[in-house]
Amino acid sequence: MRLTQTRFRYSSHSLHMTTWDKGARFALGMTAISFLIIGAGFLITPVSWAQSVDIALTTPMARTDLRATYGGFDLMFGVFLLLCSLKRAWYVPGLVAAALCLTGFAGGRILGFLLEGTLSQFMVILLAVEVVATSICLVLYAKRPAGTT
Repeated sequence: MRLTQTRFRYSSHSLHMTTWDKGARFALGMTAISFLIIGAGFLITPVSWAQSVDIALTTPMARTDLRATYGGFDLMFGVFLLLCSLKRAWYVPGLVAAALCLTGFAGGRILGFLLEGTLSQFMVILLAVEVVATSICLVLYAKRPAGTT
């Protein structure tokens, strides 16, 4: 009987998620999927993914390093965000981690625009996605329910 009650409580809780819970799960899930796709792409086909942003990988060491930094890190960060999206107590740490990471990408991209003049349509699209995703994470963080760390 206790097992049935536990199951019922769990399912009824998942049916009564707040709007904030749904927003946090959605933001974390979408950000996780993005990192998972990018990470898998750079792990499996680093040369073609690198060429999309004009990175030439001319040596095996370069391909290995790109696989580690763009592939391995992004893939595992995506796994982390996915895990954060599954447990309410992890929503806030996940939102903070995502916002910080995305802010780093956006800031680096802006610095590149200013120093290198690399303003291209593709880079502007990436920047827009990063800024929007960061903003969503920060708004959700600011509107977190009382008592949520």
